[in-house]
Amino acid sequence: METHFQNAPFKASLDANKEYWYCTCGHSSTFPFCDGSHSGTDKTPIKFSVESDTDKWLCRCGRSGRKPYCDGSHQQQS
Repeated sequence: METHFQNAPFKASLDANKEYWYCTCGHSSTFPFCDGSHSGTDKTPIKFSVESDTDKWLCRCGRSGRKPYCDGSHQQQS
């Protein structure tokens, strides 16, 4: 199964008090948001929300220590 991890964050416009699910498996067709593709894996999505309408940078490399948010890990050498 193909993964959708990328070496750059995703700018998401998020609505206040709405539940979002961040994909941790990398297989979601709506990556970085979960579409249920983790079914059958040991991965589980991360539920998150924001208190006010805002734009946030979401991790797409899979290495952030602040998931679902980007912490710049994509800029580090592996």
